[in-house]
This record gives sequence, C-alpha cells and structure tokens, in this order.
Amino acid sequence: FLASAASLYALPSAVARRCTFGRAMERHKMWALFSGLMAFFLSISVLYQMAPFFQVYAEETAGASPAEVGAIFAVLPGTSFLFSVPAGKLIMKIGAKHTLVVGLTLLSLSSLMFGRSGSVQDWLFWRSLQGVATAAIYSSISCMFAKTFPSPSEFAYVNGLQQSVANVGFAVGPMLGGFLFQIGGFVWPFRASAIGHAIFSVISSFTPDNRPRSEAGEPLVEPDPVRHATIRDVLTVDVLLLLPTGILVPGFYGAIDPVLAKHLALCLGDIDSSITGVLMSIPAYPSIVLNFVVPGLMARMSADCVVVIGLLMFAFVQVALAWTDPDSAVYVGDGISPEKESEVQWAWQLSLFVVMGSATALGWTPLLPDLMEKAAARVQAREGLTHDAAVEAVSPSVSSLFNGAAAIGEAAGPIIGGIVYYRCGFSGTFFLGGLAFLSYAAVLISYRLKAKPQEAVPEIPRMSSAPKLRSAVMLPESITPRK
Repeated sequence: FLASAASLYALPSAVARRCTFGRAMERHKMWALFSGLMAFFLSISVLYQMAPFFQVYAEETAGASPAEVGAIFAVLPGTSFLFSVPAGKLIMKIGAKHTLVVGLTLLSLSSLMFGRSGSVQDWLFWRSLQGVATAAIYSSISCMFAKTFPSPSEFAYVNGLQQSVANVGFAVGPMLGGFLFQIGGFVWPFRASAIGHAIFSVISSFTPDNRPRSEAGEPLVEPDPVRHATIRDVLTVDVLLLLPTGILVPGFYGAIDPVLAKHLALCLGDIDSSITGVLMSIPAYPSIVLNFVVPGLMARMSADCVVVIGLLMFAFVQVALAWTDPDSAVYVGDGISPEKESEVQWAWQLSLFVVMGSATALGWTPLLPDLMEKAAARVQAREGLTHDAAVEAVSPSVSSLFNGAAAIGEAAGPIIGGIVYYRCGFSGTFFLGGLAFLSYAAVLISYRLKAKPQEAVPEIPRMSSAPKLRSAVMLPESITPRK
C-alpha cells in the first residue's frame, strides 16, 4: 500500500511531463490521476473487504444459506453489468467527472447502509445499489483517463498504473476489512468505506476540467463540442472479437476463487488459513510489476499479440492446475514418494500462481487501450476527426462495453464454474477452461493472420498552426454539436 501511495506521487508527474500544454496541464493530469486512482482503489477494496468474514456473519446473525450468500456476492457485478450502458449515456450527458462524483456518493451511501443492515433482503438491495455505483465509477474513470491521456502510449501507461492499483486493492481490501471487523464489528468496515468514498467524492468534484489553461488559470481555447459515438458506432468486428477477453479473464478468477482454498488444502496438506491467504495473493505481485512493462511491449508488438500471449498463458495455467489435482487421471504426483510429492506440489502451485499473475498483466492490461484505439480509428476515418477528438468521442461507449464485459465475467464465473465443478470436479473444470482459452486465442490468431492491414487515415487540414488543439481543427459538418 505504501509503495502504491508513493507511485501516486512519482508516476503521475512522470506521465504529465509528456503533456503538450506545460505546467498548467501537468497539474491537471496529476489531479485526474490522483482522484481517479484513489477512487478506483477504494471501490476495488470495498468489493473484497467482506470476503474474510461475511459468510460466517450472515449465517450466524441472519441464518443465510450458502446460496443466499453467493447471491449477495453476485448481485453487485450483475447490476453493474445491467447499468454499464446507462452509465455510458450518463457520461455523455453530464460528463465523466460528474458521473464519477455521483457514483462515489451512491457507493458511500449504499456501503454505509449495507453495514447497518441485518437481513438477506436488505443486503441484496444495498449490494445491488453498490453495483449501480461501481458501473458509474469504473466507466467514468476509464473515460476520464482516455480523455486526459489520449496518446496511445500515455493511456497504455496510465492503464497499467490503474491495474497495479487494482491489484493493491485486491490484496489490501480483505486484510483491512478483516482488521476493522475484528476491532469494531460488522458495521466498521463499511463505515470506513463510506467515509473514504465521501471524501474522494468531494475531491473529484474539484478536479480541473480537461482544457489547456494559461499561467493565470484562464482557458486558452474553448473546446469544440463533439458528438459522442454510440455503442453501435464502436462495435466493429475488431472490437467484438476482443470483448470476450473482458469476460474470460474475470470469469476465470470468479470460477477459481470459491474452490481454490479446498484445492490447496488437498494438494498441500493441512495448511493454516493465513498461509492460504498469502498463496492466493501471490498473483498480484508479478501482475503489479508487469503492468509497467506491458506499455513497452505494446509499443514493440501489437496489443493483440500481447493479449494472445496472456490468453495462452491462462490456458497453460488451467491445464497445469488440472494436473495438480490428486483426483485427476493425469496427476503430477503419480509414482513418487509422499515426501517428494509434497515438494512437487509446492513447486507447482507457487510457479502457477506467478504465471497466473503474469497472464493477468499480459492478457488484461492491454485490453482497454486496444479497444479504445480500434474504436477511435474507425470514428477518425469515418468522421474526419483528429485522434484526440476521436478518443473523446468513443471513450464513454468503449468504457461501458469494457466494464460491462468484466461485470458479466465476474457474475457468470462463479455460477458456471460451480455447475461444471459439481459435474466434472476440479480437474475437469479447469481442463475445459484451458481448452476454452486456447480455442479463443486460436480464433484471434486466425483472424489477425487473415485481416488486411489498416489504411492510413489522411491528415485533416488545419486552420491554425497551434499544435494538437482540437479547436484549431476544421470539423466536418457531419459532426453535430452536443446539446
């Protein structure tokens, strides 16, 4: 957490030094990064902070069954998916900054009321409102970063930083939630979450808008209003082919989380729950490191290649996990002594967790920048916009699609994984999962080999020599102002 906090100071300034408009814009970018990343960290933490204690607490105080507890967990990503498209439309109407403030305020209220509730029905209601709030938060943060950092290299770097902060939230959320629950009871984790979101709701409302300013703080130019692209406008074949990645990666983690603790106990023996927690947090660390390497890989090879490599690594991890199941027909421990078998299992599990985190960085982190660039290229060629204007036009719709796909994976992963696990066991579940990832990667490779190289977009005549100012670009008559 301290390393992440330090990165919030050092890394935004490194990105901001690349900006076009000097110190005034540098300050704006640092504000946008700070408010967006901390809001993202808090919203990720609240999703996972109740994992260590909620199931036992709900069973003891409200008599909740395991199915009801599962429904309470699943209703958040489910409602987040349903409201991802309305969140994009809200961004088009009131802007990303105001949508973020609305989402943070709603998440603060719903988190506080969730902690004060004591029945399954109340928990379901407030958890669903948390899903509505996270849909607004995730879409607005993605859109805000895309508009503030329209350059492909900048946005890829910032997106990697965002995913690293998410990994910190995954690790810190359960630990912090369990600590607050232990010292203050059920209401304290959610009360602390409500306070944090309320604070950053206020901070986000004071984030400067995305316009170049003079040293005196006055806008240098008035921005030209552009028509935002709809979902239909950005759904190209390239975008449709990549969207399943946004479903498969969260779906994998959703499917493995409920069964991994039992699998580790079966493979590694009677290990303490704290050791299990440490093992399950291992994928976060290689992912944090590689998230800063991914932008460089995207510059040296296409983003599609990086995504395919990540998908192939996910396929390997799942097949290898199936081999470590003692009930598997092809078991890595067959024919060796019990002492050697334990060493082999520890080596396999630790190695696979590292590969799992690496696969997440390679398969997930490039996805949003890749989707944004593909959608922007189509709008840029069709409407004659500059690259920055095209990114601004497509960012609400692409953000909604991306976060909606992730919500589908988060909600469907535990359900589909549970059904397949019940019928096929651990090894069968993840062997089939590996086969699904491998098949999808083969489809992407086949399409890329057959796809024709994209034609270059012609330059748009400029009315002024001012560099990279959208107001200095002659927009075609087909682009109608946003009312």
